[in-house]
Amino acid sequence: MSADLHIHSTYSDGSFPPEQLVKMAKENGLSTIALADHDTVEGVPETIAAGKEMGIEVIPAIEFSTVREKAEVHILGYYMDYRSRDFLKRVEAFFTARLDRAREMVNRLNQLGINIHYEDVTKLAGDKYIGRPHLAMALKQAGYIKETDDAYKNELIGNGGKAYVPKFQLKPVEAISIIKEAGGIAVLAHPYFINRGKPFGEEEIRELTEYGLDGLEVYHSKHSEKTSQYYLEIAEKLNLLLTGGSDFHGENTPGIQVGDVRIDDQRVEKLKDYLKIS
Repeated sequence: MSADLHIHSTYSDGSFPPEQLVKMAKENGLSTIALADHDTVEGVPETIAAGKEMGIEVIPAIEFSTVREKAEVHILGYYMDYRSRDFLKRVEAFFTARLDRAREMVNRLNQLGINIHYEDVTKLAGDKYIGRPHLAMALKQAGYIKETDDAYKNELIGNGGKAYVPKFQLKPVEAISIIKEAGGIAVLAHPYFINRGKPFGEEEIRELTEYGLDGLEVYHSKHSEKTSQYYLEIAEKLNLLLTGGSDFHGENTPGIQVGDVRIDDQRVEKLKDYLKIS
């Protein structure tokens, strides 16, 4: 078992750049990884290049953050044509919305008398992507909280907090459509862990298959063995592809390492067979 298909870099809310992630994968005995940054594929070319140098296969991927009623549902895309002009145009719109969201949260924090600046947050981020983890880092650095996790538990940038700004309202079916139109495989990420919503059951998953969902992330760092078995049975019943990964974010996910959750190489081959990739 040597494929981790859910890893994040500094191009979204991870704390390590692509080249270092590939090096970690090599050191941990992986043969395949997928860079699945949030709402962006900017780190994919760099990761693929590093993979070629170190003998690691890199699958181009993305993780869309979508909203279904009040629940935040993540949809993974694999093997899309990440250089497609139409695909990039749509992804850029979501990425810009993320930056606007971060800027507005900084403004709201300032209105609450909290003295942090957007420029300071961008420096902490290191790359163009800015998300709540970077705001949390800025709040900690400025002494407003003790630990970054505290930022999500208070009334500041936690869900529903005074400085909280909702995400761009992309629907799961829209994300599935975007991925499929770019020639990719659409997968429901960590179906048990749904932010502000209940775990997905068979009926909710079946509904998404009617809109083109191809697979299910059965194995995940927040899935117990019992949970994985439950989703394995649903995937087999609905004839869905199986994926899995650590959802590694580096310092933003303490206790989780690249390769902590992995799937068999044969599962990767099934993804390729599904798309007839040689």
